[in-house]
Amino acid sequence: MEKLGLEQQRRKSLFQVLDYWLLIPVFALCIEGLYVLNTVLELQYPGQYPRNILTQAISILLGLIALAVLSLIEQSFIYPIGVFLYGLSLLMQALLPVFGSAELAAKTGSNAWLILPGIGSFQPSELSKIGLCMAVAYVLERMKLKKYSFKKGVLYLLLLLLPQLGLILIYEDDLGTGMVVVFMLAVMIFIWGIKLRYVLLILSAGVISVPLLWNFALKPYQQTRILSFLYPNYDTDATYNVTQAKAAIAAGGLSGNRSGDYVHVPVQESDFIFSAVGEYMGLVGTSLLILLAAVFIFRAFYLASKLQRPAFKYMAAGIAAVFTFHYVENICMNLGLMPVTGIPLPFVSQGGTAMLVNFLSLGILMNLSVNRNLELTMER
Repeated sequence: MEKLGLEQQRRKSLFQVLDYWLLIPVFALCIEGLYVLNTVLELQYPGQYPRNILTQAISILLGLIALAVLSLIEQSFIYPIGVFLYGLSLLMQALLPVFGSAELAAKTGSNAWLILPGIGSFQPSELSKIGLCMAVAYVLERMKLKKYSFKKGVLYLLLLLLPQLGLILIYEDDLGTGMVVVFMLAVMIFIWGIKLRYVLLILSAGVISVPLLWNFALKPYQQTRILSFLYPNYDTDATYNVTQAKAAIAAGGLSGNRSGDYVHVPVQESDFIFSAVGEYMGLVGTSLLILLAAVFIFRAFYLASKLQRPAFKYMAAGIAAVFTFHYVENICMNLGLMPVTGIPLPFVSQGGTAMLVNFLSLGILMNLSVNRNLELTMER
């Protein structure tokens, strides 16, 4: 009876229980992104315009459909969806050696794109972030409820993490996505309640391993990026993109560059989209973007703090952590405050895979928020 009442309440008051603190910032970011991308794609890729901007708009529409579906499903389906997304992303990553795009690998330096018939390029590592987040959340919950011992839980976490992270870092050579995954897991485990001695142990191991990572894990171009960040004059070629990005932001002034003489910024449609926002919309546009992103992130973490079920709490925190890393890293690398890692700006940068996965993540957050609001409504 309680379940039936919840479903009836869901249908009657859907628009009343939607979390507009999550929805409105995302919709505004999408609109701002389309506005800026329309100019960038028309100027830099005239041969593909307007098909490229239409593709971005279609990606947003497909994302909205996924958002609507995930927002309305029963919470009992979240677990199998998480298992499915994790398994699907792992399978797609395993297919990269056969169906990966050699052209995109040569262009980007990362073998991270799968060519799907009738769809085109798809980046499985984007999907792996949400799949891994959902799977890890349930393992942490079982550890919290003492259904798994600490050793058993750690074993399961390693079995979930190592295949995904190994493919991302070793085969795909995608350090940026690997950093996102590590940050996401760190936030989830911190909220789960790791003991201080383990935190100190992990930090100590991280400091000790820096020389080993530098000499054996990082590729020469990754070392150059870090050195160029620490010493801007170390390699002017390596810092060219950042130098141009900062020049574009400066040219935007208060409300945007109206001279028609725009600064050329490589990869401005994706990694350096923030520089385009600064150039075409000025300080007003960049401030609005940062404000919208901050409202969205704070709301996601607030939602995580209010959820009662441990798995949902960890899941919401993990998703919020992923968005946080993306926004902070992308904006800061455009400003020269952090090394360049190739991290796109959620809901703004061009990219069908990233856009769809962003909306899938938002759909999970929205489902958790809607059901929490419904339960509060039923209690009144």
